[in-house]
Amino acid sequence: MLFPRPQEISVEEAYNGNHRIRRRDLFGDRPWVVLSMISSADGATSIDGNSAQLGGPTDREVFLHLHRSADCVLVGAHTVRKDTYSPLPKNQQLMVLSNSGDLGSNTQSHLDAGNTRIVAGDIEKIVYELPGSVCVLEGGPSLNNQMLRANLIDEICLTIAPMFVGGTTPRIFEGEWFNHESWTLAHVCQDSGFVFLRYLRSELGN
Repeated sequence: MLFPRPQEISVEEAYNGNHRIRRRDLFGDRPWVVLSMISSADGATSIDGNSAQLGGPTDREVFLHLHRSADCVLVGAHTVRKDTYSPLPKNQQLMVLSNSGDLGSNTQSHLDAGNTRIVAGDIEKIVYELPGSVCVLEGGPSLNNQMLRANLIDEICLTIAPMFVGGTTPRIFEGEWFNHESWTLAHVCQDSGFVFLRYLRSELGN
């Protein structure tokens, strides 16, 4: 870890989830939402349409730690198709935002699993109906943008890969531009050229 205190630290310690609890506000209660993403140093979120090609061993460990610690995972159907998601363990729910219901080659296995839900409509209504204490948001950029605009992201865990990709690949957030509140930097870590950033909404502190 480089910030806030230089030290050797494990993924489990760096991404400890004790602060992640179900939140209540004027609109009801919902899970704590963590956005988990990777980008190249110049902002690309995938190579040839697949984000996994940007990653390395530690990034994969971070992704899996966050993914497995969630009660539910919220993701867009395009990301499920491109990154070939598999059904989740029975203790988790996979919530896929889709108008068509097409989850690619694994559509039937997801439907058979019983814990994959295909949802559509108002993103705020969807989030306030999500189960559990922690939801991990895994993209894609359009869904991320909807969630940010609705002020429904509490924490952003971003890996910067030591790559410069170029091209026209999407950014982490993609959609109509808007101003948004500032965020508090909770930690900066590095390993093998990868930089690991964790942000909290400023109102939540660190």
